[in-house]
Amino acid sequence: MGIVRKQSIFSSIYIFIGFALGAVNTLLLYTKYLNMDQYGLTGIFRDISVLFSMLATFGTNTALLKFFPLYQARLGREKNDLPFLVLMVGLFGCLLILFGFLAFKELIVLKFGEKSPLLVQYFNLVIPLTISLVMMGQMEGFSFMLKRTAVGNLIKEIGFRLIQTIAILLYIYNIISIDTFFLIFSLMYIPSVIAMVILISYKKGIKLNFYISTLTRKIYRKVISFSLFHFSGVVISVLPFALNGILIAGISDNGLKDVGVYTIATFMVTMLDVPQRAMRGIGSATYSEAFLHNDLERVGRMQKSASLSLLIVGFCLFGLILPNIENIAFFSKGKDLHPVISIFLIVGSAKLIELSMGMNDTLLSLSKYWRTDFFIATIIVILSIPTNIHFIRWNPLLGAAFGQAIMLLLFCLLRSVMIWRYFKMQPFSSKTPLIILIGVLATSVAFYLPDMPNVWADIFVRGTVFMVLYIVPVLYFNISGEMNDLLLLAKKKIWRR
Repeated sequence: MGIVRKQSIFSSIYIFIGFALGAVNTLLLYTKYLNMDQYGLTGIFRDISVLFSMLATFGTNTALLKFFPLYQARLGREKNDLPFLVLMVGLFGCLLILFGFLAFKELIVLKFGEKSPLLVQYFNLVIPLTISLVMMGQMEGFSFMLKRTAVGNLIKEIGFRLIQTIAILLYIYNIISIDTFFLIFSLMYIPSVIAMVILISYKKGIKLNFYISTLTRKIYRKVISFSLFHFSGVVISVLPFALNGILIAGISDNGLKDVGVYTIATFMVTMLDVPQRAMRGIGSATYSEAFLHNDLERVGRMQKSASLSLLIVGFCLFGLILPNIENIAFFSKGKDLHPVISIFLIVGSAKLIELSMGMNDTLLSLSKYWRTDFFIATIIVILSIPTNIHFIRWNPLLGAAFGQAIMLLLFCLLRSVMIWRYFKMQPFSSKTPLIILIGVLATSVAFYLPDMPNVWADIFVRGTVFMVLYIVPVLYFNISGEMNDLLLLAKKKIWRR
C-alpha cells in the first residue's frame, strides 16, 4: 500500500491543481466572458468527445489494465506486443468515428439546428477533440501500468486546462476571435499527448513491438472477449451521463443556455471525483496484480481503506463547495445560475454515496467476474435513456440531475450486491456513519451562515468554519489512521523546513 498511498498523494495534489485551474476557467473566466450559449457549447463538446472517444477504443484501454501485468511477466518489455495492438485498435476506431461524424452530419443539423444552432456551426471541431482524447486515454493507460501515475496526472490534469486558460485570455484581450478560441479548444489535448508520449517512453518505458507474440496467439480470444465486453460496458456506463447534455440541447427550449448551466453544476460534481481519480490510477495496477496472485485479503484491505479515504476527502470537498455556490453569481455578470445549487446537491449527494463504496468499479472490472460489470451496465443503460428523457422533458435541468443521480445510485447498488455475492466484501466500517454525521453537520452550519457583504470574505468565512467543524473531529476520533499519519508527516516536513 506504500506506493499506492505515495502515488495517490502526489496524483491528488496535481489533480487538485488542475481542478483549481479548471475552476478559474469555468467559474471566473468562462461564465463572465462567454455567453451561456458559447459556454454550453464547450460543455456539449466535452460530452460528445468523451462518449465517442470511448467508442473508438473498443474497450482496449481496460484490457490494457487487465492483461499488461501478465504480458510484462511472461514477455518482458522487449517482446510485449500489447501496447502496439492497443494503439492500432485506437487508430482504427478514430477512422470509424471520423467517417461516422461526416456521414451523420445532416442528421445532427436536423436535430439541433433550431434549438442549438451554435453546435451545428462548430460541429466539425468535435472531430479533433475526440481523436486527441482517444490518444490521451491510451497514453494515460500506459502511464498507469508503468506506475508513473503522479507525473501522468500532472500532465493530463494541468496541460489541457492551461491551454484553455491561454485561449480564453487571448479572447478576452481581443487577440483572437471566438472562432479561433473554439479551434484552440478543440486542440487542447495535443500538447499533453506529446508530453505523455515522452513520459511513457523514457527510462525503459513502453516499447512498441510490431510482431505478434506467442502469448497473444494463445490468449487473443480471451483478450478480444474481455475488450468487447468492456467496450460495451464502458460505453453503456458513460452514455447515461454524457447523454444528458446532448438531450438538454435537443429538448430544452433554451438549448445550449441550459447546457451551460448544467455544465457548471456537473463541473463542481466532478471535483468530488478528484480523490477517486487519483487513487484509480495506481489502484488499477495494484488491484490487477492482487487478482493475478489471487490475493483477496489484500483486495479487501484496499477496499476498506479506499472507502474511508475517499469519503473523508469527498465530504471535505462537498462541504467547501455547497455553501459557496451562490457566490458564483458574483462572477457571472448577472447570469441566472440559481438552478446550479439544486443540481449540485442532487448529483453531489449521489456522488458521495459512490465514493463511500470505495473502488467497486475497479475491483469488479479487473476480477474474473468482469462480465458481471457489463451486464450491470447494460441494465443501467436500458433504464437510463427513457428515464433521462422523461425527467428532462419534465424539467430540463432538475430532471437531468434526478436522472443522473438515480442511475448512479442504481449502479452503486448493483455493483455492491455482486461484490458481496462473489467475494463477501463490503467497504464500510463502524466509522462510516460518523464521517457522514460530521460532514452533514459541518456543511449545514457553513451553508446557513448569514451572508457577508464582501464575496471574498463570505467565501473565506464559510470555508474556514466548515474546515474547523469537519477536520477537528475527523482527527480527534482518528477515523482514518492513514489520513492522520499523512497529516503528521506533512506537519513534520513543514516544521523541519
